[in-house]
Amino acid sequence: MTGDSTAETVGRGRNARERTSAVGTRIREFVTERDFVADGLYLYTVLLVLFLWVPLVIIVFLSFAENPTAVFPFEGFTLKHFGATAVNEKLIRSTFTSVQLAAVSASVATVLGVLASFGVVRYEFRFKNLFVTAGLLPMIVPGVVFGTSFFIFFNTLLSDSTGFLPLVIAHSAYGFPFVLLAVLTRLYAFDESLEECARDLGATVPETFRDITFPIIRPAVAAGFLFAFIRSFEDYTRALFISGQLDVLTIEMFSLINQGGTIAMNVVSTIILVLVTVVLAVAMKLDDVVDHVT
Repeated sequence: MTGDSTAETVGRGRNARERTSAVGTRIREFVTERDFVADGLYLYTVLLVLFLWVPLVIIVFLSFAENPTAVFPFEGFTLKHFGATAVNEKLIRSTFTSVQLAAVSASVATVLGVLASFGVVRYEFRFKNLFVTAGLLPMIVPGVVFGTSFFIFFNTLLSDSTGFLPLVIAHSAYGFPFVLLAVLTRLYAFDESLEECARDLGATVPETFRDITFPIIRPAVAAGFLFAFIRSFEDYTRALFISGQLDVLTIEMFSLINQGGTIAMNVVSTIILVLVTVVLAVAMKLDDVVDHVT
């Protein structure tokens, strides 16, 4: 009896060890098959997208909601907020002013940034590194310091240190490094032998730039212009110091917040979001079409 009992105990122990071993094997196989790093990155991506987009979705939702101040209680959808905002002359005027300001500033910054990029990449001159560093500084200089310095600068040189022209100059300087950085990166990776081949085949310098160089750097130029435009359009700190009596959308929207006018702010934010999305989609489509044609 004692021997049978011992054998049974040993058998049960062996079976327990086998089951434990089998469970451990399945766990190791599960850990091996699962890529926890990839799963973690996927979860991080989802959380980041939610963090970035949930506030925007709430603004769009409130711009159409009957109750424009809170998501709950939900009372239905309406378009009356858009109609009320459309008759706000000061808000409409400040929007058009900001669009004009951003377009002019981005155009100036793009022209100067492209020329500076070619100068840095294609030519050797003294203090080149210092020039590049100085060109990128407006990107990292705090807006308060930037706006104050330009206000003092214009106040010293001009009788009127505020207005459209000073703000164009300031925003052009602010957008310049975005264009410079984008085009520099593209030109450093540019194969100059393509230009040499074109000139060997009889193309003039303008023709080479039009048919070879510009199509290659066009995405970088467009990206730089877009960044400069957005930086100018959404700027508040620098505009606060230099705009003066000029109606700028960001300052007007901040005034709406102080006055409790969140309805108009939600509507304007929704319109801007839709327009930016449409413009980006059209720009990407046109770029694909141009690439296919060329």
